[in-house]
Amino acid sequence: MFFDKFESSAIKEVEVDDNIVSIVFKSSDKQYKYNIIDEEFTNTLQDAIINNKSIGSLINKSIKDKLIVELNTTTD
Repeated sequence: MFFDKFESSAIKEVEVDDNIVSIVFKSSDKQYKYNIIDEEFTNTLQDAIINNKSIGSLINKSIKDKLIVELNTTTD
């Protein structure tokens, strides 16, 4: 699922694919990938978008609470 039709001062776009969420912040064009730990995260994200809730706050809280965990995508 790809989301980019929402109001957010921090988040440009979000894509959910199985248990991975990819996030592009407005401050950078770099895509950050996170493993979804919380099985309700996708539903919570969809609810936030539908109800015009803060996507940036949801993402930041999810990272802080370890509901989504950044994947190490760096190659050596």
